[in-house]
Amino acid sequence: MARNGTYYLGRVLKLGSLTQTKLMQALASPRPIQLRGGNWALVNVHFEPESQFVFGRLARYLPEGRVDVVDPQTLSTESQIEPNLLVASVPFVYIPAHSGIAFLASSSNIDHLTFIRRFCSIIEGSLDNFFVECQIQVITDLRAFAIRVSALDAIYKIQSRVSPPNPLFGPLWESLKNYLIQRNADRLNLTENAGPGEVLHSVLPKLASSLTETAQYSESELSSPIPVGDAAILMAVDGYGTGVIRGRIDKDTVVIKTSETIANFSFDRDPLPEELYGAANEQFEKIKIDRYMEHG
Repeated sequence: MARNGTYYLGRVLKLGSLTQTKLMQALASPRPIQLRGGNWALVNVHFEPESQFVFGRLARYLPEGRVDVVDPQTLSTESQIEPNLLVASVPFVYIPAHSGIAFLASSSNIDHLTFIRRFCSIIEGSLDNFFVECQIQVITDLRAFAIRVSALDAIYKIQSRVSPPNPLFGPLWESLKNYLIQRNADRLNLTENAGPGEVLHSVLPKLASSLTETAQYSESELSSPIPVGDAAILMAVDGYGTGVIRGRIDKDTVVIKTSETIANFSFDRDPLPEELYGAANEQFEKIKIDRYMEHG
């Protein structure tokens, strides 16, 4: 009987001189990395013939591990050296059309933050760390995020760090995406602070309230200009950065991070490549439709 696990959804951001072509080259010839707690590698990498997806596993192993074996003659156990002993591994699938990645994460095995750090380090190392930077930004569960934001009475601080997307963009933050491209900038750090005793003029609570009621943006919201600080948060929600909102409910301060509610789905822990791709692609297509995302 198949055992299911939780797969997180994210975008692979390609910064510096990292391109889609170089990313695929790194996935085709990944180099293991050595860390004090063990070595890490991308193993069992499988390219779909039409390059619709790349499947593989992130593995942690010990160059020289020890296992206990039974001596049937003495009926006793003894320790034996086992080279390149596998400690843990988790499957992932990368889908170029969405710049999307779905990966299994477990707090008792390889958690999502560890996966992100090790995967990106392997990609960068496989390209000699030569002016390339790989990031994975998680996609926020829009409904869960909207419920939290809609409960705010006021917002007095917004922080975000975003990068222009490829290939998809959302209409609510298209102008910010175009601005970054026109400026030839591969990232933007933004902080907005209200003055003492004041609040920011943000449309995020209104947008969030609409989403919790209808599960989609209205036509007027899609056609109205969005303030740059709010647009950056929405860009981060769609997986192209990180964002933090500091606000107030009654007299209590509330901090909401885009990385706290991650879009995910349940699937087989030991999947076939084509089946994991099918399940993950269905999730990314739904996100694309629900958020009115388009190809640039």
